[in-house]
Amino acid sequence: MRPNDLIANAKKAATAGKLLDAEHMLRQAVRAAPKDAVAWQTLGRVLMDMHRPHHAAEVFAQSLRVTPDRVDVLIDLTRALMGAGQLQPALGAAKRATQVAPNNAHAWHELARCERLLARVPDSLSHIERADSLAPNDPDIKAFLATTLHDVGRNLESIDVGRRAVGLRRGALELTILGLSLLAAGHSEEAMACMEEALASAPKMPEAIGGMAQAAEAVGDKARAIETLERAFDAGVMNNPLVGHYGLLTAGSPDKRAGAIDRVRRQLSLPQNNPANTLALHFALGALLEAQGDYAGAFEAFRAGKSLYPPTFNAELNQRRMSQLIATFSAEAMRSMPRSDSADHRPVFIVGMPRSGTTLLEQIIASHSRAAGVGELEDIRRLIHVLPTRLGVSETYPDVFRKATREALTQLASEYSDRLSQLAPGKDRVVDKMPHNYLALGAIALMFPHATLIHSTRNPLDTCLSCFTTPLGAVHGYATSLNSLVLNFREYRRVMDHWKSVLGDRLVEMEYEKLVAEPESESRRLISATGLEWDPACLKFYEGKRAVATASVSQVRRPMYDSSIGRWKRFEPFIGELIEGLKDYL
Repeated sequence: MRPNDLIANAKKAATAGKLLDAEHMLRQAVRAAPKDAVAWQTLGRVLMDMHRPHHAAEVFAQSLRVTPDRVDVLIDLTRALMGAGQLQPALGAAKRATQVAPNNAHAWHELARCERLLARVPDSLSHIERADSLAPNDPDIKAFLATTLHDVGRNLESIDVGRRAVGLRRGALELTILGLSLLAAGHSEEAMACMEEALASAPKMPEAIGGMAQAAEAVGDKARAIETLERAFDAGVMNNPLVGHYGLLTAGSPDKRAGAIDRVRRQLSLPQNNPANTLALHFALGALLEAQGDYAGAFEAFRAGKSLYPPTFNAELNQRRMSQLIATFSAEAMRSMPRSDSADHRPVFIVGMPRSGTTLLEQIIASHSRAAGVGELEDIRRLIHVLPTRLGVSETYPDVFRKATREALTQLASEYSDRLSQLAPGKDRVVDKMPHNYLALGAIALMFPHATLIHSTRNPLDTCLSCFTTPLGAVHGYATSLNSLVLNFREYRRVMDHWKSVLGDRLVEMEYEKLVAEPESESRRLISATGLEWDPACLKFYEGKRAVATASVSQVRRPMYDSSIGRWKRFEPFIGELIEGLKDYL
């Protein structure tokens, strides 16, 4: 049979689900015509359908040797290499595809996917925005853009793009992505509706199952989250993220814990194309073993999870940035810098290290009848980084504030205030709990003369240990090792000491341990700092129905407790580097 006939028959067999027959015919075709690039490419695609990405990558590479720089084959090769866990070669293939065909949206989409797998989210966002500009009506590209915007915390934009993705194709994946974005923005009812529709249309889609479990947990229905995952497991649907989420959910359930440990360990024992995909499993195992009292095993699991993050933290660069902040916003400079004309009293900025109690403070304030919480907004970062363009200068943050004008700052503040009106209409106080806004406190103070500024603090060892044992996003590169945590924490404290000296009593300090020990008096002090009258509902923050989509969700669904205070002592034999490095702050 001629090669072309073999290829045609193989395609028919593949369409009918007879993949082994298709592979057999295509191997005959490439033996008969080893320089037929189409035969090699078709074989590669069949191998991908057979879930054999390693073999597919070899075949696509052969196709390129026959006909170099075919963009469709480069895209196929990128997908195969990603499936095989060979991310650096995949990145090279994707970049080559965009060079060969710079106007090919799918090439930019695959490059964006690869960058995301490598935890380079800003690059991923840039590439998927390029793809979207080239193919604005492609539902796959639109859905990935919504996902990436969600990754970086740009939730309103993610919701908008997610709605457009659903408009292009109302599939389970698009609905799940939109639901997650709505959840992060606090729109829990609409988010749950999206998740329920997604799961109803695709009951065995892992993304839909995981989205429903995440939504249920976020609104405080932990039992439903666990039940959703258990039903999926009973139906034979099981992957690393689902098993990892199940482990975290059941760590506090003694009757389910032993079974969860076994399930997580079995999942970890399976062959893995990409070890980075096991990250959720390691953190789940750590949480489960810690709950069992096996602190040595737990710490090893957490360490294994952190080892899967790419090393992105640059201590020297971080130190220079802090020094630059301190110099730019010195006490003398702050006295001479212009301030905006904003009279908005609504913004409440809670800053600090992640895992320091920021979510708890937000929940207390958001429980007030006249207040709302809007989670961790990226708006301040975005606004201060567009200032150079607005001013027409080359200086970037923070130096650009030396050239800021009253008019420009007023405009930035007005845009942020408009966002608060959109997110929390009718509320007198709105909480933005982005922890890393501590890097922008000088700018925030100039933009919002009447805003409330709150610094959340916690025992340094508990804070840093919690960062280490939590699967924080890739932007928290300092949290991947004890040494990096020490170096980052010291710089964080240096810049916070500076802000306290510059801002004085305007910066309100809230200590987690004191809040837990004296909940009513400290909660009253917190509410007083915002300028609101006391509301008894603030002491019942755990009864609130708003969604909480951060790692602190379990902590704010029950009354204050002190079991996490002094947690570091359980791990004392393993965190000597942390104890020594932070002894100045203990």
